[in-house]
Amino acid sequence: MREALTLQLEKFSYYQHLSLSGGQERPIYSSRVLDIRGSRYHVLSRIQDAGLDFTGRTNFLAHHLVFTPEEIRQYPSPPIILARWPGWLSKWNQEPQSLENEDWSGLAGISGTASVPATTWQQVTGDAVNGYGLLESRAGIAIRVDNLKEDKILELFAESLELLELRDPRRDFRVTAWQYTFTTSMQDQDNPADFRWRCLHSDNPASNRFAGPDSCLLSDVRASRVTSEEKIFAQSGRQPPRFVIQPQSIRITDGQQVRLCAKAEGVPSPSYQWYAVDKAGNGQPIANGKDAEIELTNPPFGLSRYVVRASNSQGEVTSVVAELSVNAKPRLVVSQPSTELRVQPKRASPEYVKSSDDIDRQRHRLEAEEAEKMFKKNLRLKKFVAIFGVLLGIIALAIGSRSWWRTHYSKIAIAPQYMTSSNIIAHGLGSNTQGSSNHIAEPPKPLLLEKTPNDITPENQGVEHKKSQPSDGFDQLPPGWTRINVGSVTKPRVDSVTSKWPFGFNLDAAALGFSTNGDNALFVCRTNPGSEFLAALVGKFTRGSPQSRNGIMLRQSEKPDSAFLFIGASSEKIFVYRRDGNLAFASTNVDIPANSASGTISFKFDETKDGKSMEAYYFDAEQWISFPDLTIPADANALVGFAQSSGSNEKVVKARFFDESITIKK
Repeated sequence: MREALTLQLEKFSYYQHLSLSGGQERPIYSSRVLDIRGSRYHVLSRIQDAGLDFTGRTNFLAHHLVFTPEEIRQYPSPPIILARWPGWLSKWNQEPQSLENEDWSGLAGISGTASVPATTWQQVTGDAVNGYGLLESRAGIAIRVDNLKEDKILELFAESLELLELRDPRRDFRVTAWQYTFTTSMQDQDNPADFRWRCLHSDNPASNRFAGPDSCLLSDVRASRVTSEEKIFAQSGRQPPRFVIQPQSIRITDGQQVRLCAKAEGVPSPSYQWYAVDKAGNGQPIANGKDAEIELTNPPFGLSRYVVRASNSQGEVTSVVAELSVNAKPRLVVSQPSTELRVQPKRASPEYVKSSDDIDRQRHRLEAEEAEKMFKKNLRLKKFVAIFGVLLGIIALAIGSRSWWRTHYSKIAIAPQYMTSSNIIAHGLGSNTQGSSNHIAEPPKPLLLEKTPNDITPENQGVEHKKSQPSDGFDQLPPGWTRINVGSVTKPRVDSVTSKWPFGFNLDAAALGFSTNGDNALFVCRTNPGSEFLAALVGKFTRGSPQSRNGIMLRQSEKPDSAFLFIGASSEKIFVYRRDGNLAFASTNVDIPANSASGTISFKFDETKDGKSMEAYYFDAEQWISFPDLTIPADANALVGFAQSSGSNEKVVKARFFDESITIKK
């Protein structure tokens, strides 16, 4: 099998030198699907001119990447790999060979790259929605690209393939994208059947042979049918879900059917899951609750509670709790008059005439019921008087105790107690007062659900706050805080550790982390409230593996390529990452000293005198270490909080964070 694959790659390794016939030399990028003895392979190729050898003969370099169907799901689409993977070779002085033990980390580094909104289609054609036109074109179309460079062609292809997310009926666009084969320049030896999109250059003799009657300029491609959702997706990109209609509480009578309705907006359109919620806030998914509307048949008597979760590739949000009250159906006994004239036999005591004994029994029963009512009324009155007396006594005792306490201990300052163990303890932006990790107590258990709507509150200052949710992995955040999935984040979970300040959070997530082309990290944040932010990372638990990053971050927006500043730690190193407003990415790291590997690491952001935010860390409160070369301009509207990544799309890292900003005032 390996020999057959190698033979096929050798057949693809050819290059037509156009300069010999007056044409222009250019690199050729292609994506093919091979079927060899029932096994399928995806082959990405980059072929380019390599100049002349010492005898004056022309040379070329062919470099191929081969993927199995099981591998492609974890990587971006072929045009992104062809355009952005840093491992493509431009020089080779050895015999042809198969490269086995190579460093493939560069592929993982571009896995979070997003190609929407379709800005290149907007630039080339004037409308981003025209990216759908390439998807609508027939298979095997010939496309003239004389007016476009190869990198621009690959960007247009990448954007069209990402627009598949809304058009792929299987909702598995990452795999479907690999079925759209292409070449950026057809050559005489190419098999046309290998490519769905065939690019032609007029200076290549092959263009006359492969051009068809419907060939057109790539810049002239137009979309013929676009929905409103597809238009938003192409022009604005993905948007996390948000509820525009919350489910409402209902009261019904037993036997009636009931429908609960909600509506969430987002791009792509969110999917729904309804949950029945118990008094403790634990959610149980409802099997038929997969739509925005759910019909409940035979709901239980009494009060039951329901929520719905809306989710898409950008995140998830849970609705407010809707309460359903089911009352028993009243039973009325109505006598029906007879329509027939019946001859009744004479009776000594007819049914509708009561005897004197019946009347006496009825009178005694009524008197007994009245006496019982009076007894219960007097008993309730006595209980009320007794309880009221006890309350008065407690109030009097409390007033006396408070007076005595003030008299004897008015000069004693009580320090707040916080949490210990493996925690990240953050002090909010404000004065230079530093919190101590020695005054920490066990936090109260978090509230799992709240009855407040999922709206933006004044405390948020423009940041949408996710409400508490069922306990199977839903976010539980205090007012003013929100969770953002920056880029691609899987298996996210955020729980509130405390319901009062200092607010604390448990974070779980799997994400690749920070890279030049875009970030992938879980970000729990709020609007930047001041000029300083302090945090402490305690213990190995929160640092995870060498690939994980847990720390604090300032960020201008939730976009993967937004300007940001991050400082955090793994189990071995301190890391600093920075992307400025010009998308220039920089990073540095230092080793964690061996004697501090299990101790406390503290972080902070400071605003410098020239109006920039600078990061620092310490193992000793008197010795801060900063990185003055990696800064960003201070921004009062930026987001600040805790960032987490595991270095993998599958492996989850855990961390605990705390914010104490309410204790620090300027």
